[in-house]
Amino acid sequence: MQVTCSNCGARYAVDPAAIGPTGRTVQCVRCNHRWFQESAAPTTATAPVADEAVAKPATAVPDFVIRPSAPGAGLPALTTPPPRKRNWGTWIAFAIVFAVLFGGAGYAYRGEIKARLPESWRTLLHPKAAAAAPARPQVGIDMAATKIDLVDGRYVVQGELVNTGTAPGSTSRLKLVFRAGNEILGERAMPLVEGPIAPGARLSFKLPLDEPPAGATNIIPTVD
Repeated sequence: MQVTCSNCGARYAVDPAAIGPTGRTVQCVRCNHRWFQESAAPTTATAPVADEAVAKPATAVPDFVIRPSAPGAGLPALTTPPPRKRNWGTWIAFAIVFAVLFGGAGYAYRGEIKARLPESWRTLLHPKAAAAAPARPQVGIDMAATKIDLVDGRYVVQGELVNTGTAPGSTSRLKLVFRAGNEILGERAMPLVEGPIAPGARLSFKLPLDEPPAGATNIIPTVD
């Protein structure tokens, strides 16, 4: 017959003769729970019987202890797999190796990394050096906001100047380079006196442009 522990759910294959026709007190070897097992309940264990004439005293050692059935001897006991151990040591070792490799690569290429960082990041990483460095303007053209339009039959260059430096700056001229692919077709310089422009500030400009060289496909503007 099959007997199930009412406390932990463990199941056992038990010889009915061991229970007997009147039942008897049994004990689960997994959780040590005791109950009175009747012979008429072959699949599910019942709660302890309150009738003292039938049930064994709670303090008495049970005269029959259920043991897991041997392989091939009917229904085996259900077991819970042990918790999986986490190998923290391996993960910590991988983290240390990764940190060492990443730090070594950063140190080896520190010059290239520093050159690619924005100016604001350099100030945060090296506040003392930024404080010691003199304030300098850095006025340039925002290429995304600059274009050449045809207004009243004449070309006009209009865009925005931006100061990414640490001091106010001004401009004196606009320089245009005309290209056809990788070939330079010509250059022109026009007065563009603007400023002073505060650090981080922007200033719009607009200048008329004479007829560009024939075949020009790209115009690259810069300011001095």
